[in-house]
Amino acid sequence: MSRAGGQALSLCRQTSCLAVPASLGTLLAFLEATCKEAGLDDEAAFAVRLAGEEACSNIINHAYRGTEPGPILLDVRCDDAQVVLLIEDRAPVFKPADAPPPDLTGDWEQRREGGLGWHLIRQMMDEVRHEQVAGGGNRLQMVKRLRAH
Repeated sequence: MSRAGGQALSLCRQTSCLAVPASLGTLLAFLEATCKEAGLDDEAAFAVRLAGEEACSNIINHAYRGTEPGPILLDVRCDDAQVVLLIEDRAPVFKPADAPPPDLTGDWEQRREGGLGWHLIRQMMDEVRHEQVAGGGNRLQMVKRLRAH
C-alpha cells in the first residue's frame, strides 16, 4: 500500500456498537469497507474479515451471556507491513485457553460444537494475543502480515 510519490499509507479506522446479533452485519460491513479502503489483496482481506467475524460472533453469542449486552469496539490499523485488528468488549473476562479445542477428525454430523472459531482465527492470522482490560473486559489483538508488493 503506497500513495503516489512513494509515501507509505497508514490507515486507522474505528467503530463500536452494542454486542447484539443485529450488529454483526454492521461490524462486517465496516471490516469489508476498511479492507477495501486499505487496498488489501484478496487473501489478506479474507483473513481479516473471517477472523473479525469469528471474534465478533463469539462476543455477541457468548461474552455477555447472562448479562445485559455491552459494547464491542473494532479498531483496524494498516500500513505497508501489516494489518492490526483490535477488538475490545466489557464482558466478563474470557480465557482463550478455556475454549475447547475443535474436533477436526470426526464425522461433521457427529462433531461437538465449539472451538472452531478460535482455531480459524489462529489459522488466518499471524499473531493472536488476548488480554484482560483494566476495569473489566477483554482485548483481542490480531495481526496479519502483508506480503511485499
